[in-house]
Amino acid sequence: MRLVQRPQITTLALPRSPTWPSDVLPPHQTPFHFLPDVYNFAKFMLATPDYLIGNLNSDLDELSAEKRVLESINDSLGIVFINAAETKVREQIAKASALDTSVLKGEIEKTRREQEEINERSSFYAKGIILEDAAEAEEVPNEFIGLSSRSASTTFSGHSLRPQPRNHPRQRRNLNPPPPSTSSYYFYQAASGLPLFLHPLDIRILLSHFHSYSSFPDSITVHVEFVSLGSVNDDLRKRCKYLAHMPEGTDVAFIESDLEDVVGSEGLKNFEVPLRMRTAKRKEKERKEEKAKFKAEERERLKLNLGLSEWVGSTSRGIADGYSRETIEQPSSEAPTPVNPATSSSAGVWGARSFASALHSSSTTRTVSAPQQRSSNLTAADEWDIDVAWHELEQKNGGGRRKRANKLVILGSGGGGARR
Repeated sequence: MRLVQRPQITTLALPRSPTWPSDVLPPHQTPFHFLPDVYNFAKFMLATPDYLIGNLNSDLDELSAEKRVLESINDSLGIVFINAAETKVREQIAKASALDTSVLKGEIEKTRREQEEINERSSFYAKGIILEDAAEAEEVPNEFIGLSSRSASTTFSGHSLRPQPRNHPRQRRNLNPPPPSTSSYYFYQAASGLPLFLHPLDIRILLSHFHSYSSFPDSITVHVEFVSLGSVNDDLRKRCKYLAHMPEGTDVAFIESDLEDVVGSEGLKNFEVPLRMRTAKRKEKERKEEKAKFKAEERERLKLNLGLSEWVGSTSRGIADGYSRETIEQPSSEAPTPVNPATSSSAGVWGARSFASALHSSSTTRTVSAPQQRSSNLTAADEWDIDVAWHELEQKNGGGRRKRANKLVILGSGGGGARR
């Protein structure tokens, strides 16, 4: 993890380095993308025309490859869209080329030169070598040396100018001045630039060991024990003010780590109780999450079983209803009505039974609970009229049926007979 420094006067937060903050990377200016750590950590940056043109040329190469694929399959509509995209990209290239002015080139060269100087200076400081400024290393003028040799003094405007002896130590200018004395926030973030931050308790442990935020090491390697997820909101910004530069709603993660390799066992001794409480809280949270997960799975299982039971019940009720209707439509269990031998031996349009016999049977079934005198009151003439009417209806609705011999069946109370 890298130690990120964010001055209060800016939302630009970068890992602390010889170039941040410095003249090449001022806190209140937008940096170029090629400066150290800017591309991975900065939320805003300046792109050079060469960088823009290079990316746009890569887009043109990809469009050309896609166009060849579409031409191989004769996709004329896709080729139209590819041509339009190529035109748009070429327009962007022309705009980026127009930005490549002499003023911008000079600024880019100046920034690169200052960056190289700072890198060289920091490497010399790491070796314990301090470079002197070229202006301070110039030789003293000969006139001044002559005055020094004669030990003469010259008075000018009431002030005495005496040359310093040769063995006097020269003043050396600090070539790497400290940053402006503005308060800054310090926090550890993943070296890849992802929004992974060190847990606040771990920062307290480091502060207790190093005594100040500015004394923190520029990079540390930690052993991750747990990662807690969250999002940036007003409450998080109040508790972790160093994350105020993050956009609201950004997903962040806090790493709970073992810092024994960084601060040693002595550095963790004063924080045994908070560390145990954090571990217990983490285990309790895991237990609650596991319990909630089990309850959710149980609810889903019950819901699935309930839906299956309802489906089985509705299917069973449908089958039972169909069976009941089928049973109701079956003839009653009462004794069947005797059929006249003459009727059973003769076949009419309706098969083995004529409409007259069906009418007689249905009227008999409907009048089971009525007085028996109703069927006996029918005279032979009434039965004749009814049978004639059904016969005429059969003749009209016969359609394409095969014609049979006209046969009229008359059933009477005193016996049946056939009349042709």
